Amino acid sequence: MEVEAEQPAEEEEKGKIDEEEQELKDKENEEDFEKIDEDEPKDTKEDKTIDEEEEANEESKRLKEKKRKRSYSGSSSSSSSSSSSDSEEEKEEPTKEKDIEKEEDKEDKETDKKPEIIPDDVKPEKPRALHKTTSIFLRNLAPTITRQEVEAMCARYDGFLRVALADPQPDRRWLRRGWVTFKRDANIKEICWNLNNIRLRDCELGAIVNRDLSRRIRPVNGITAHKQVVRSDIRISARVTLHLDTKVGLWLDEEEKKEKIHQTFGLVSNNPVLHNITDYLIEEASAEEEELLGLEPTTDAQDATTTVDRDDNLISVLDRIILYLRVVHSVDYYNHCEYPNEDEMPNRCGILHARGPPPTAKTDISQFIGAPIEAKMAPFLPEKPSRDENKNESKLIQLSLKDVDTEIDKFVQANTRELAKDKWLCPLSGKKFKGPDFVRKHIFNKHAEKIEEVRKEVEFFNNYLQDPKRPMLAEPPQPKREEQPTYNHPPAYPSSYGSYGPPRYYNQGYPQRP
Repeated sequence: MEVEAEQPAEEEEKGKIDEEEQELKDKENEEDFEKIDEDEPKDTKEDKTIDEEEEANEESKRLKEKKRKRSYSGSSSSSSSSSSSDSEEEKEEPTKEKDIEKEEDKEDKETDKKPEIIPDDVKPEKPRALHKTTSIFLRNLAPTITRQEVEAMCARYDGFLRVALADPQPDRRWLRRGWVTFKRDANIKEICWNLNNIRLRDCELGAIVNRDLSRRIRPVNGITAHKQVVRSDIRISARVTLHLDTKVGLWLDEEEKKEKIHQTFGLVSNNPVLHNITDYLIEEASAEEEELLGLEPTTDAQDATTTVDRDDNLISVLDRIILYLRVVHSVDYYNHCEYPNEDEMPNRCGILHARGPPPTAKTDISQFIGAPIEAKMAPFLPEKPSRDENKNESKLIQLSLKDVDTEIDKFVQANTRELAKDKWLCPLSGKKFKGPDFVRKHIFNKHAEKIEEVRKEVEFFNNYLQDPKRPMLAEPPQPKREEQPTYNHPPAYPSSYGSYGPPRYYNQGYPQRP
């Protein structure tokens, strides 16, 4: 019994000694940390405080686990004393953890309050309004000035987009006009001032600020909304669309389908805008009812002078074709014109003519149907074979229209030289042959690229002559005839009245008596 009583006393003394040793070690560690903190700068101290607290928490947890193991192995008295010490340490540790959590919450709140500053490179750019631009108009550009020179001159300024140049004008000494397009936010007045102080190839540009379009949508006569006029416009606009598509090479298919198009009078196309277009070109009339009732057949032209008969289905089909022509081919149907080089101009889709309100006065519908409109849209329709073709061919021959075969023969003859009898030279290669036929074969076999160049030059020259819009010299103005004074008498008859002339009527040529 006595031996058993001495054992717990010895274990209590060992536990006290262990606790004192741990306290000494903890003090030494704290002194070491304080010395390191004094040596380090202030910035590093703040960074290491959080790490030190985490390390202290981990060490405290390890000590708890060791003490628990000892308490389970020891007696109840030692367990009670150790449990009391552990409970005190456990009370202190949660307070430290709560303080750390509060500090972290404060830091998170402060970071949330601070506004996030996004750099300019990261900010998403708003889409630019393509129809809003500023531009400068160049009144005088010499024909020797190239597009590259104008672009290089204007590209130095911020906001530069593109350059558009018109054709030379014979009336103005072959000078050209130009438009320089910039972004909407560009300082256009300062740029215009700088361009006025520049001379390009000793030519003053005459730069002025180009105004915005006053009216983008312009109305036409409201009678164009009449059903008969709309049906006629669908027929003409469909032909124009088909011709321009084939000319540019849009919506083309295999050769077999092209043959079908010719058989159906050119109203079949792969273009979805012209899908089932023939269904809207068929006219309807109540001819049987009028015949049975003995009524005279009425025409839409008579009714159109008073009222406008609208058909929304036909109008929707026509609007789709008109918008297609305007956007794709730059053709304004109701204005009967084309806007050339529109992709390079400041407004890429500027003016559009549309149907206006119904007319208040009576209008003749015949001016808006059939031949008058076809005559205005003739430049956009396929040419019809006529008697004038022979006249045009004779004019082209007078303008020295070239033939490909004759020009190739001239080229071959110019490159065959006779040196002596049975000695012929090809100057292209320097080789000698026995006859001109051998030289001709040599040129076609060994210098085929030269023959191809001749063909291209002939084709280019003939296309230039056949182009009605080619630059030509202006025709001299015809002399004006002197207007003779008109007289109120019948023509003279010298044979019957002799040298006295025609009879004079009352007070003709004589002053009135007072």
